[in-house]
Amino acid sequence: MLLAFGAVAGHAADENVQIASQGGSSITLADIRAYLRHMPEDRWPGFLESSKRVDQMIITILRNRQLAKQAVDLKLDQAPGVKAEIQLSAEEILASTRMAEFEKGLDIPPLSLAAKEEYTAHKKDYARPAQVVVQHILISTTSRSDAEAKALAEKVFKEAQANPQSFEQLVEKYSDDPSKVNNLGTIPDATSEKMAPAFAATAAKLSKPQEISAPVRTAFGYHVLKLIENQPATQFTFDAVKDQIEAKLKANYIAEQRKNFLGKLDAGTPTVNPDIAQLLHDTFVPSGTVTPSEAAAAGKPQ
Repeated sequence: MLLAFGAVAGHAADENVQIASQGGSSITLADIRAYLRHMPEDRWPGFLESSKRVDQMIITILRNRQLAKQAVDLKLDQAPGVKAEIQLSAEEILASTRMAEFEKGLDIPPLSLAAKEEYTAHKKDYARPAQVVVQHILISTTSRSDAEAKALAEKVFKEAQANPQSFEQLVEKYSDDPSKVNNLGTIPDATSEKMAPAFAATAAKLSKPQEISAPVRTAFGYHVLKLIENQPATQFTFDAVKDQIEAKLKANYIAEQRKNFLGKLDAGTPTVNPDIAQLLHDTFVPSGTVTPSEAAAAGKPQ
């Protein structure tokens, strides 16, 4: 292991404390923090609990630092393209830091009243919809006539009614739904708009677990349903969702302030070289390259 955490434990607040060194290059806690900024903070604990990932992080930083030093010694950082790329990277970091500072400095107004108004105006948005879970057997009309499919579905219905506990075996034996291999005919949201209307309506009428429906016809064939679970819709109280609503309102407020702030920077019409399109094409597109639009116009595959 490259890093002895015990040696720096007493210096947790010192961002300049040295963590590791190699080949004349060293890294500090500040370097580690800069590296970690490439991922959300809530992922830091999971990342840092792995000594293997920590080792690899340190190896990567030290290796890049040594390579960067070699590049500077060779004056590679003075190449026009590289200088521009370094500047753009620095500007992206500074721009991101500036926006973070801007958002940190915002004076967020009290949101309790607005949250209450939001809840009252959109109460249905703060409810858990009914959850109906069924198992189903599909008797397809693809490989048999409608009359044959209906007759078989009636037979399956009677067998299922006689012994609801055997429904899983009936799924394996009779169902033509190929997804049964993975879900044994289970549909977790049987009354949703994604389902065939007749299927969803039949599922909604089932009220007691183990209840079996008579065959119902859809475009896929005949279905026999067994109710697994039926949870009624639940309306959440304001207190239960208050924090959630305030968090949403806060995010919306910050987004609006951010938009206004950036809008001031974007005010006015930028001065752009009128020949920019041709200039970029001539600079970055190799001569003779057929562009997607040219290929489409010529009827060629892109």
